[in-house]
Amino acid sequence: MSLLLLALELLLVFVSWLLSATMTEGVRPLLSEEGVRWLCGHYATILLSPVLIWIILLSMAIGALVKGGLIHAFVQRNSYRERIAWRVTCVLLLLYVVSIALTVVLPQGVLLSATGALWPSPFSRAIIPLLSFGCLLSSVCYGSLSRTFTSLADVTDALSWGIAQSAPLLLLYVLGAQLYQSFLFVFA
Repeated sequence: MSLLLLALELLLVFVSWLLSATMTEGVRPLLSEEGVRWLCGHYATILLSPVLIWIILLSMAIGALVKGGLIHAFVQRNSYRERIAWRVTCVLLLLYVVSIALTVVLPQGVLLSATGALWPSPFSRAIIPLLSFGCLLSSVCYGSLSRTFTSLADVTDALSWGIAQSAPLLLLYVLGAQLYQSFLFVFA
């Protein structure tokens, strides 16, 4: 898939060059002075998007869920320590959900929009980070109490593992965002 996105980007560069040579308006070539300046000057802002942050946060949450043992805990809890860790984690997660719910269900809720709507609002823009943080919080709690995580290094290794597992997705995001923005530049 990444090779396809890269090939499409190269095809767009070539097609934009050909179309700009045959047409007078409506197409800006990526190989022109303006195109090269645009690409070099806007590359970081092209990639800067909430989607990139969501991918990273969800990857870290998945790493914590898997490496912390919380996924396994849904199926079975063998030892006394794991049963206690499960109960404490459920209580902590319930408190987290209730505290987030209170910011949107009460009148004048902090995460509601200025008009009191739920969509669009700070809550709707933060739903992925809130879910990720809830997963991280519960996974680290369970992992610490069940002794899956015995140090801070174990936690950071789990989060890093999640990001490493999503590396192909991050590559697809970078190539896809570049292709999309290049297309908008050429035909805008």
